[in-house]
Amino acid sequence: MNDQLDYDELKSTLHHLNTDDTISSAHGILCGFACVRPELNLDDWLNEVLVSIDLTNLNEKSAHEALAQIFNETLSQLNDATLDFQLLIADEDARLGEQANTLIEWCQGYLVGLGLQKISTTDEDALEMIKDFSEISQLDADLIDTEQNAQDLNEIIEFVRMGTLLIQETLQPSKQDYISPETLH
Repeated sequence: MNDQLDYDELKSTLHHLNTDDTISSAHGILCGFACVRPELNLDDWLNEVLVSIDLTNLNEKSAHEALAQIFNETLSQLNDATLDFQLLIADEDARLGEQANTLIEWCQGYLVGLGLQKISTTDEDALEMIKDFSEISQLDADLIDTEQNAQDLNEIIEFVRMGTLLIQETLQPSKQDYISPETLH
């Protein structure tokens, strides 16, 4: 299943709904929440992102279906052994400033999502990564479109993408990756 979520296609999804979140921050909230809450369901997330929803309204019903698709695809990506997880942010076709801004929104949302549960880890790498995300969430998004800035931003995006997977793995170690010490002998 390789349905990549398309930011441009989805960025107007929340437009019809009662929310202050952008699709990037809503996706960040989902990813943060998924890292701290293994039995997360769609309503848990929507209750954080939406003030209310009227499923008799066709625009809202269609937006709800798109959010359900985002929810399912994201959880599937987060649990994908091939690390095929993607942030729902503006891609390289967008202006650098928009890419940076959506990354910042995503990180802000992610920190909100993590904060919805108490994080119980003493893992230095994961805690350091969360601190880094906090610093990224406060960056200035006014980037000049230069090759160097594009390269730097791509490195930060990759850092956040892999960091998210590291934090999730730390907070919820997947059982299938566990190799018993006896098998190594």
